[in-house]
Amino acid sequence: MYYNKISITWRFCSREMRETIMAQEKKQSFMKGAVILSASTLLVKVLGLLFSIPLANLIDPKSMSYFYAAYDIFGFFLMLSTAGLPIAVSRMVGTAYAQGRRKEADQVFGVAFWLFFGVGLVGCLAMFFGSKQFASMMGYPGADLAIMALAPTMFFISVMSALRGYFQGRSNMVPTAVSQTIEAVTKVVIGVGLAVYILQQYDSDDWAAVGAVVGVSISAGLGTIYLVLYKLRQKRRDKDLPDVGSSGVSRKSMLKSLIWFAIPITIGSCFLSALDIVDMAVLSDRLQQGLHFTQEHVDDLRGLLGNARKFFDLPGAFVIPISTSLLPVLSGAIASNDKRSVDHISSISMRVTLLIAIPASVGMAVFADPICQLLLFNKPDAAAGTAPLLAMLSIAIAFNSTLFTTNAILQSFGRATTPVVNMAIGGVVKIVLSYVLIGIPEINAMGSAISTVVSYLLIMVLNLIAMRRSLPDMDGFVRMSLPILLSSAVMGAASYGAYCGLCLFVSPKLAVIPAIVLAVAVYAVSIVLFKAVTYDDVAMLPRGEQLARLLHVKKKVLPRHMRSSR
Repeated sequence: MYYNKISITWRFCSREMRETIMAQEKKQSFMKGAVILSASTLLVKVLGLLFSIPLANLIDPKSMSYFYAAYDIFGFFLMLSTAGLPIAVSRMVGTAYAQGRRKEADQVFGVAFWLFFGVGLVGCLAMFFGSKQFASMMGYPGADLAIMALAPTMFFISVMSALRGYFQGRSNMVPTAVSQTIEAVTKVVIGVGLAVYILQQYDSDDWAAVGAVVGVSISAGLGTIYLVLYKLRQKRRDKDLPDVGSSGVSRKSMLKSLIWFAIPITIGSCFLSALDIVDMAVLSDRLQQGLHFTQEHVDDLRGLLGNARKFFDLPGAFVIPISTSLLPVLSGAIASNDKRSVDHISSISMRVTLLIAIPASVGMAVFADPICQLLLFNKPDAAAGTAPLLAMLSIAIAFNSTLFTTNAILQSFGRATTPVVNMAIGGVVKIVLSYVLIGIPEINAMGSAISTVVSYLLIMVLNLIAMRRSLPDMDGFVRMSLPILLSSAVMGAASYGAYCGLCLFVSPKLAVIPAIVLAVAVYAVSIVLFKAVTYDDVAMLPRGEQLARLLHVKKKVLPRHMRSSR
């Protein structure tokens, strides 16, 4: 294996050389990188709502089901081509930089770039020329044009993944954040603009969905152009940086290491994407064959479930920056055999994940109905049908979010196969449970949401058991969760009470907004009162020490390396 061949020579570098490399790189800390990506994600998600909500209100559920079908196919190919490889690139680049091997990190990127280029091109061609077959296989014969329009995105995303993996390995999250923002802004402007134009000129919901997808492809192309230009500028700036020398590993060995590490992650990610496709197929079959629903009714239910999944994914997206920032930093600490840093970073990443995921799960479940009414303001029937599905799926937000961080921790230890096995077990349980529950008339489509909750809970438990073997001294999961869960319960009760009071005077659509603002304030106070956060958690944020003193968070004595890094 590639990393077994690397001898740790970083400690033999002169102090001046190490300080020069670190100063030139200006690496963000783990949490600062996560904050940068989280801020970008917040903006991207807001813009994403400005993209998806108008479409859901403009386009009928049947045509929106074609839009979601194209995204399901795209999601599968995206996972196939990029899920494991960016993580492998980030890990290898992060480890090389932790040992002072800058040129070797660039060689890893060169190998990865052309691999991503080829895989993305093949995926793009497969989506474009196989669009009819994919649409028929999914049970959406009218979705072929939407799938075809999304095909170029496959290529652009693949190239972007190589570039983002490289920068993330260097703990530089700015290029990823900016490229995501460029994508989100242009997607809203072009995608929604095309959909509105087509509806006004041709009054075709099906073609409006295709127009929205075209906007997605164009936005991905613009994001790719930005990252390529940034990389060229970075290359010029890196010319004068020192380097401790190469380990002598050939590009062929690097390619083997990339693929060897990426395959289990890719299989696991593709498994989950394929699972969504299979689940939708099971839903369609059971509703039609088992319950004798009409095709139109089935399409409507799939559109409602697609809306619920779209809203369900929003909170979990804020946890992805944590796992993205965690992997290269934790991999570097493991490569340096710094056990104290490994335990410290892992504990903080899990606690911050829970601090985001648990209140999001509670809040989304409590306010599922008014949230759907607000976001689907022009489709009251769709809002009413989406709300109960979202309320059930919301329970799984905490479980799903935890998977991102636990997967990243296991992958940092080189245990890439373990999450795959756990996801496979959860996936089998989900399909079996979906088949049984959807066939019950009183449950029907809700069976898919229930099975999602059960499967994510099972996968999370299996991941935590596996993680404890690698990190026996890390803070306990239950001990971290209880004060956060208690704070979230107080938040939910206080904000829902305020919401009910506000509904006496204003519309529920409007009442939910101040209720959510109140929920954030109550939660912020509660986590301090119940000691759900530590000084370390707050201090690792930008200007965190000042914030910790403001919140009167009790200070602990930090390890020497953490004190010196700030």
